[in-house]
Amino acid sequence: MEKDKKLDKNIVYYVLGGAAVGAIAGYIVKKVGLKNVVNVLKTKKIIPDNLMETISEFTNKKSSDDYDLDDDIS
Repeated sequence: MEKDKKLDKNIVYYVLGGAAVGAIAGYIVKKVGLKNVVNVLKTKKIIPDNLMETISEFTNKKSSDDYDLDDDIS
């Protein structure tokens, strides 16, 4: 029975730790800017090139490229 309680506490600690790390990362991205973070990741080769190309597509996407459901594509 005590092992179940310990497991539950560990799960809670992991969730809280993940939330804290996510909040810190979000704050840094907001202050520095997503494009600057992506550029640093590119230059340091932290993320593979093919994944960086995909991320760059989404960060460089203009609002004119977005389509609404009501838009006629034909």
